[in-house]
Amino acid sequence: MKKISKFLSVALGLSMVLAGCSSKEETGGGVSGENEDGKKELVIWDWTDPYLDDKKKPMDIVMDSYQAENPNVELNIEKITNDSLRTKLMAAASANNLPDVAFLDGQWLAEFQAVGMLAPLTEYTDESGHASDYPEKVWDSVVFDGEVYGVPGDGDVRSLLYRTDLMEKAGLDPASPPKTWDELIDVSTKLMEAGKDEGVKYGFALNGGDSEHTSMRSLPWIWDMGGSFVDEEGQPALNSPEVVDTVQFMSDLVKKYKVSPSDSYLNKKVEVQGLVNSGQSAMAIVGSWEWRSDASFLAQEGLKGKLASAPIPVPNGEDPDKAATAVGYGVWVVFDHSKVKDEAWEWIEKVTSPEHQVNIFKDGTGNMPLRLSAYEDPIFTSDPVFQTFVDILPNAQPRPKTLNYELLSQSYRQAIQLVLSGEMTPQEALDEAQAKAEAEWKE
Repeated sequence: MKKISKFLSVALGLSMVLAGCSSKEETGGGVSGENEDGKKELVIWDWTDPYLDDKKKPMDIVMDSYQAENPNVELNIEKITNDSLRTKLMAAASANNLPDVAFLDGQWLAEFQAVGMLAPLTEYTDESGHASDYPEKVWDSVVFDGEVYGVPGDGDVRSLLYRTDLMEKAGLDPASPPKTWDELIDVSTKLMEAGKDEGVKYGFALNGGDSEHTSMRSLPWIWDMGGSFVDEEGQPALNSPEVVDTVQFMSDLVKKYKVSPSDSYLNKKVEVQGLVNSGQSAMAIVGSWEWRSDASFLAQEGLKGKLASAPIPVPNGEDPDKAATAVGYGVWVVFDHSKVKDEAWEWIEKVTSPEHQVNIFKDGTGNMPLRLSAYEDPIFTSDPVFQTFVDILPNAQPRPKTLNYELLSQSYRQAIQLVLSGEMTPQEALDEAQAKAEAEWKE
C-alpha cells in the first residue's frame, strides 16, 4: 500500500494512537465486547431504511431469532442513513469507537480494506460455503489477496422499464422491447408520437444528474463494449473510447434525437421516477427496488398493467443476449478490533441468509436477493417484471474494485453534466475528468 486517502490515513492514525493509550473497557461496547450486565454486547451499525415502520418486518424476524439463539448477547443496533454512514465510521475510527459490525455500501469496501480496519472472514465463509451461492463477479468484489473481507447483503440490478400500451398503440410488439441503441432511439420516437395526445413528452427518461445513479445506469453500456472506469492495470480510463462513445450516445439522446429531456443534466433518480409515474416518459432505466418500493411503479394506478421490464439495450454491434447490468449492494463487515467476532458472524449469517433476502424483497425495502438459492422462491416467477431481474443477474457486474471509485464516479458524472448542458464535447469533458482522476489518484 503506497498511498491512502488523507481522510482515511488520518482516521487510522488517530485510532492507533488512541488504542495505545486507552484500556479496552474505556472504548465502548464494540471494543470490550461486554456490557455492564455482563452480557456480550454486539454493536451494529446498519442502514436506516430496513427499520422503517412499513419495512421492518424482516429485520424484526432476524432480531428475534438472533436473540432467541443468543440470550447472552445484547444487540446494540444504531440505524444510520447510508449518506452519513461513511463519515460516521471515519469519526468513530478517529475516536477508537468503531462498532463490531457495519453494513457498508459495496463501493467503499476497497477503501476500508486498504487501511486495515476490517477483519478477514475467510475461515467463516469457507465453512459456510457462501462463495458458491453468489454470482461470481459479486463474490470476487469482496475478496482481496485471497481473503474475504465482507459478505454481500441484499441488492439490486437495473433494467429497462417500458410502456406496453404505447408499444401496442405504435404498432409494435410489446414482447419485443428495444435491444440496441438504434432500436432505443427508433422506439422512443414512435412511442412519443403514439402517446403525445395523452401527455407523453419523452421516449426515454435519462439519468444525467450528479448522482451515483447516473453512473450505475450508464456503466453497463461501457462494460458492453469491453470498457470500464479503469484499465487492465487498474488505472483511470475515463477518456477511453468506450466511455467517450457512451457519453456521446447520451448526448445524442438529448440533443440530436430529442427523445430525452433537455434538462437531463439535472435529472437524478427522483426526477426520472417522476417522469415515468406522471406518464411523461415512455421508457427509462430503473432499479429493481423501484418497482415495489421507492417509486412503486407497480402500484401506480394510471400505469397498472402497462409496464414491463427488459434488459438494458446494448451499444450497436454488441450482443443483446449478454447485456450487462450494474449490481449494487451493501456488504456486511466485521471490524478487526472486535472481541465478539463469532457473535458478529452469527449476525451476518442471519442477515445474509436466503430466507431473509427473500423476506426483504417481499416485505421490506424491495431489494432483491444476491444469494442465488433465494430465487427458488415462487415470488420470482409471480410477475414477468421480477423474472427479468433473475434473467439478467448472470450478466450483473459490480462497480470497479478500487479505493478510487468515488473519485472516478464523481469525475464521470461531472463530465456528463458538462456535456448534456452543452458546455463541452464528450471528448473535452472526459479528458478533463481523466486529468482530475490522475491528479487525485490514490495507490
